[in-house]
Amino acid sequence: MMKPKFWNVIRGNGMATILLYGDVGPDNQVDSERVVSELLSLEQEYGKIEVRINSNGGDVFSGLAIYHALQSSKADLSIYVDGVAASIAAVIALCGKPLYMSAHAQLMIHSVTAGCYGTADELRRTADQIDNLEDELAEMIAGRCGMEPDEVKAQYFTDRKDHWLRAVEARAMGLIDGIVSAEADDEATAGLNANELYNYYNNRLADESGSQQKQKDMALFDELKKLPGLKDVSDETQVLERINQLANAATKVQSLETANAELQQKLEAAEAASTQALLNQAVEAGKITKEQLPMYTNLMKSDRATTESLLASMKPKSTNTRLVSDFITSGNDRHGWANKSWDELDRSGQLAALKEANMDLFKDKFKEKFGCEYK
Repeated sequence: MMKPKFWNVIRGNGMATILLYGDVGPDNQVDSERVVSELLSLEQEYGKIEVRINSNGGDVFSGLAIYHALQSSKADLSIYVDGVAASIAAVIALCGKPLYMSAHAQLMIHSVTAGCYGTADELRRTADQIDNLEDELAEMIAGRCGMEPDEVKAQYFTDRKDHWLRAVEARAMGLIDGIVSAEADDEATAGLNANELYNYYNNRLADESGSQQKQKDMALFDELKKLPGLKDVSDETQVLERINQLANAATKVQSLETANAELQQKLEAAEAASTQALLNQAVEAGKITKEQLPMYTNLMKSDRATTESLLASMKPKSTNTRLVSDFITSGNDRHGWANKSWDELDRSGQLAALKEANMDLFKDKFKEKFGCEYK
């Protein structure tokens, strides 16, 4: 889901600006997850950060997350209320950092409101939660203007009304550190109510963003014309047409590459099957043992022609196999030597006896172990 466009970050030389423009809350313009993560990232790059606010408030918990992130920031951080900082947006502004307001900007403080449905116990828990939040907000505001928390609650929360403060009133109370003046904005915003003030700054940001986007689009168009395939285009329409042509060509190339890759996989699979069949024949003929299969498989991969020649030069051990079979069926293999490996015979000290009793079986076991004839 795309975020609304008013949430923004402006990067400058040595300073960055975070714009908290719009409603506070998840998936709104002022999304606490994005704001806090962006703040932490900017702290690594910039020594000075400005936060500019134009918001009617919103979700209390999201606002508290932003409040605490700004409050604990180690950056040289200043906050400006451009138009409106209402409800939880006012609390964010009062986080303890240097705070300035435009000449006609407004702060709005009021009690916490929340919606709830459920059992009586659930409603009571919600009411308790609202009381706890108001206690915390009262402490925040009191710490800013030198009042006691109870005084803040009595003045701003108890009557359940909205309390609007203009810049001069907020400065007189000690809530802000100063008033900033931009002559054009002062003249344009004089006499505006809170809703008009909020819309003025949001619309101004939209106009500025649109102008900046047009400049970026023109710059992009100029860069595109430098590319070999786009040198002769004269407008954006031709750029899109040429890009579509290139994209179609790229799609065809990608299809060919995909088909080639599939064919390559089939060839590799066929070669692997051929290799396995050849080596299985060598095992059945007694030229190599099953234990030697991995080694000969690798040899086939590295030099198939030489390995095939080597296998072709080996003699089948059919004669030895027949002798061993006769040895077993005649009852002479009372020690079970034919079913034991070279290592088992070696550990049990029976190799010498096997050599004395049946040289053919001894040679067969030697070849199974070492892959070559006993001499």
